[in-house]
Amino acid sequence: MAYNGIHHDNVNVKSSLEDFLKIEYTDGLQNEFNTMEALINKLKKDTLTGKYRTKSFALGVTDNIRMLGNGNDRYVLTAEDYTDAAETVEASFDTTKLMGIFSITDETILKGTTDGSIFDVLNDSLGRMNVSLKHTLNRFTYGSSSGLIGTVVGAITTGKYAELDTIEFEMTNSLSILPGMGLAFKVGDAIVAQGKVWQKYNPNVGQEKVIVIINEGSAAAVTGDNIEVYSRQLRAASPVVPEYTGLQDIVIKQNNTLFKVDRNVYKTLNCTVQDLAGELLTETVLRDMADHIEISCADDSKVKLVASNHKIISTVEKQMYQFKDYTIDSSNSTLHLGRKDIMFDTYVLYKDKYSRDRNVYLLDTDKIGELVRKEFGWITSGNNQVLERRDGSEIYEGIMTKYADMYIDAWKSHAAFINAKESYDQE
Repeated sequence: MAYNGIHHDNVNVKSSLEDFLKIEYTDGLQNEFNTMEALINKLKKDTLTGKYRTKSFALGVTDNIRMLGNGNDRYVLTAEDYTDAAETVEASFDTTKLMGIFSITDETILKGTTDGSIFDVLNDSLGRMNVSLKHTLNRFTYGSSSGLIGTVVGAITTGKYAELDTIEFEMTNSLSILPGMGLAFKVGDAIVAQGKVWQKYNPNVGQEKVIVIINEGSAAAVTGDNIEVYSRQLRAASPVVPEYTGLQDIVIKQNNTLFKVDRNVYKTLNCTVQDLAGELLTETVLRDMADHIEISCADDSKVKLVASNHKIISTVEKQMYQFKDYTIDSSNSTLHLGRKDIMFDTYVLYKDKYSRDRNVYLLDTDKIGELVRKEFGWITSGNNQVLERRDGSEIYEGIMTKYADMYIDAWKSHAAFINAKESYDQE
């Protein structure tokens, strides 16, 4: 985000910064997040006004219609002629907290005031904060409340950086992490190590390696055949602090307890998941799944959006190349080929780099969304100050929060393919 036209006419720079953070920054932030190209903004938004929200989901219909034939037999209906009411389950929806911290030092304020660059420094700092917030929100949508991001692939290489232990590895869903982010590594049932992402690099197309500065003495513990990688929340080793409830919990997982409903008991509320077992996503299987949702749901659900990573959606594009639109601009000999969004039947094929694990998500965007108690805003003290000094330091900190989580209006309106092939020539 670029903020222009900000200036100060007095030496009370802290007050000027606070006014900007409280008014201009939060307003701009709300607008930017609500319009950014992200899956969460393609879903419904709803506001939570009470303590939490409950909703009843019926497992069937009430059998209260009887055929009486065409004779005038004066049939008298009694309660014994009907079954009991349809069984229902109660789901409970609440929100979780997302917090961001902005900090600035006395020295920065002093230097910036002297040479007039204070708001350039502010813009740079807030720009980095925006990147982190956007990335986190995009990651949350596909994730799990457990904080699980992916698994380590192949061997781990240990090393050193400035006398600090490092590990280098490849992992699934590495696009869901950024340098500077904290990670936790789980082997079996235990968190065995934590660290901070130092670098990511791409030695080859389609390959991304991660280098993590690991906590002292624990690099050797990150071994095994199934090493899970979690986001590190509040430095908690175990258990991991719950995150946002994402599509991993809602659509991919089955027979789990979700929104206080045990889907191992109420199995009809599981979403449909089909394993492509390394085969291409084709028009045939895509259409069959969309038809399945429409004919198996009693609530008139229709797939409106299909989301997956770029490579998987591109395989569908390649199957439909002959249907692409094109225009030729004779003024500059430019050929425009294709569309930004691909419509297939009644839904859009959406490319999203945050999509996970070669999954393809089929969603009715009218029946799943984000429940918001409070959009991003600063926590202020009793005197309405945004920036508070950290005790014993020269650092001023501001804490920003948002309270939100995902919710659903219908359970079987969504489905997924797993283990889709990412290209035609992939072995």
